[in-house]
Amino acid sequence: MARDSVVVFGSSQAPRDSPNHRLAGELGAALARRGADVRCGGYGGVMEAVASGAKGAGGRVVGCTLKWFAESRAPNSHLDEVHEAASLHARIECLLRGCRGAVVLPGGVGTLNELFWVWTLLLFDRDEGPQSIVLLGEPWEELMEVLTRRFEFPRPIRDLVRLAVSADDAAAIALGVAK
Repeated sequence: MARDSVVVFGSSQAPRDSPNHRLAGELGAALARRGADVRCGGYGGVMEAVASGAKGAGGRVVGCTLKWFAESRAPNSHLDEVHEAASLHARIECLLRGCRGAVVLPGGVGTLNELFWVWTLLLFDRDEGPQSIVLLGEPWEELMEVLTRRFEFPRPIRDLVRLAVSADDAAAIALGVAK
């Protein structure tokens, strides 16, 4: 399968005037300008912002929603395709389909779950996982320091994840074109 898309994870609760929402919009546009399809969870917050940014730059966006939320959340209006998954596992599979890389913005428990799930796939070089994980936004450097000090995260495992300083940097790393 060709890997021509990038999955973006992040908070569904990020307000429209927040730095993470703005950063996600910039990321969506940066990915679209590089020709990548964007895959996201399909709801509001960071997911809506990355979808809007990608669409505004002429990109294509696929949302992978979760059946659990069918009665309480609606997919955002910037999606070209919506796939509803029956479980978290099926949703992760949908999000990773055809992905070259993953970019993670700040979020909550769900975002951390997605980060560690995808990191595990990368660690064990699973074909269904991306080839890179990029952390974009404020808290990630501190999290990496905590993981290093308090948990079993030796350098080879930490080095599977890269920190990005900008949306353009994250897009380039996720697509394998960064220096």
